[in-house]
Amino acid sequence: MHRNATPGDSINRRFHYIVSVIYLVVLTLVLWLCLEQWRGYRDAREAQREFVILQAALRSMANISAERRPTFVWLIEASQAPGQRMQALKEARYATDADLSELDASLQNPRCKNCAPLLATFARAKSIVAEARRDLDVSYQHAPTELVVAEVLHAIDHLVSAIPLLSSIADTNAMGVIRENADVQSYLLAARLAALLREQTGRLGSDFVPAVASHRALTHDKAADVARTLGAIEQLRVLLVPSIRSLPPRLQADYAQVDQDFFGKELTDVNRILSMPAPEVDTSPAELAEKYASRIAPINRFRDDTLALASDTIRSNLHWHMALLGGTALLAGALTGTLLLMSWRFREKIVRPFVEARRLILAIASGDLSVTIPQTGYGGEIKDLFGALNLLKQHSAERIRLEQERKRLIGELQTIAETDPLTGLLNRRAFESRAAMLLSDKRGNDPVVALIMLDIDHFKRVNDTYGHETGDRALIKLATVCRETIRSGDVVARIGGEEFAILLRVPNHLQAYELAQRLHGRLHEETIVAVSSEVFGVTASFGIALARRADDPETAELLRRADTLLYQAKAKGRDRIEMDATV
Repeated sequence: MHRNATPGDSINRRFHYIVSVIYLVVLTLVLWLCLEQWRGYRDAREAQREFVILQAALRSMANISAERRPTFVWLIEASQAPGQRMQALKEARYATDADLSELDASLQNPRCKNCAPLLATFARAKSIVAEARRDLDVSYQHAPTELVVAEVLHAIDHLVSAIPLLSSIADTNAMGVIRENADVQSYLLAARLAALLREQTGRLGSDFVPAVASHRALTHDKAADVARTLGAIEQLRVLLVPSIRSLPPRLQADYAQVDQDFFGKELTDVNRILSMPAPEVDTSPAELAEKYASRIAPINRFRDDTLALASDTIRSNLHWHMALLGGTALLAGALTGTLLLMSWRFREKIVRPFVEARRLILAIASGDLSVTIPQTGYGGEIKDLFGALNLLKQHSAERIRLEQERKRLIGELQTIAETDPLTGLLNRRAFESRAAMLLSDKRGNDPVVALIMLDIDHFKRVNDTYGHETGDRALIKLATVCRETIRSGDVVARIGGEEFAILLRVPNHLQAYELAQRLHGRLHEETIVAVSSEVFGVTASFGIALARRADDPETAELLRRADTLLYQAKAKGRDRIEMDATV
């Protein structure tokens, strides 16, 4: 700050600096919010692109699995017209190709950040589909002999080997979608399990329908394959059941249909048919295949409805991020304008009056209450400001008065807390505190510490004979004798009912003993007037504990030893002094 600058200039300059800093902070915060919302919107868009890939991959898996059905119908219904057979096959392949094309276009999207590593996997899956179809087309040119059937089954196995590759693409994108839309996790899990279930149902149909059509028992290898497939289906069912509870009623109804048609009816029929030595049914193989297809159709519906709800959720999330981004931009503009307007108003209504009131505030803050607060000549906020300053002055005066009163009361309370109300001596807690201070004080040359404990002899008899009020007079008399006998630096206190203690530092033990003798003699000279006007005297027993200051004695230990010596004096006849061996 320049030395020649006026207080007003200084405050204005500081005000402009503070406003600039606040604006920069707010602007930084707003830009950060805008950036965060843009990132959220960008990630939501990326999640939507990944979901499209996921959806196309799951549909492609289901359609590739569905391509097996026209082939099996051809194998088990030799009477089917070639045109009808080829039409069904074309329709199945068309559905697969449409989804593969959508998946290919989505993976080729340059905006997709995570698609490049998946292109090789997709290309391999697409190549497998093309190779398997070529092999099947060759087999379709011949009658379904045993050799042709084996070739067809091999080609179908090759065709469905593309499904795990598509499944890996779906899994990769599912993780990306969940990372940006955690609330669709349950939907994607259910859809993913449904897609795997659909594949296992297709595999199950591939294993048992040809055997039923030919009325032959399953080979050992086929039986093992069927058992593995049924086990995988049961595992998928176990995984699906807990996830269904968190889904909306619509999806729960879809799963209930799956549970009824496939898990309930179809698996029961499959297990019954496979348990026969030579699988046989009372319907034609084509009807059996059609029935099987109708009972696994709810799986596709459950998967598609789940994906539809996930898509709606992702779309809503994207719209929400768009709204947040737009709202943040509007908020940034509104906040900037509001801040500038408020800054101008603040300067006009607060800063200038503050400069004028500055001298008065500093004077009151420094405790100078002689300043005069203007009462006239101002209006509006300025008048309120000076009115508040006048009130502040009054409060400051009252605060000073209350602070002085508080200090006085604290002193009184401290005295009350440390003083025995009857005798006016220190109480036990205060004695221990003062004793600790005296023992820790390294000043002075007296090497010995003495703690004298004294107790009125037969004090209970005094109370019983003359009454408790007279007993209190005896205690007060003893306290007076102690106060008049000890030195100014000694600590004396009433530490119990009729017990008193004195802590002092002396050159040697003889001075402590001499003090106890003086007290003992004074008590013999004093008399006490009872409430009944009777006059009597009291005696006391003394115990003196000694310690060297260099040994850092503890108050508790000195009290314990003095108490022991006191009771020794009592045991030896009372009205006597017992002291530690010299130190």
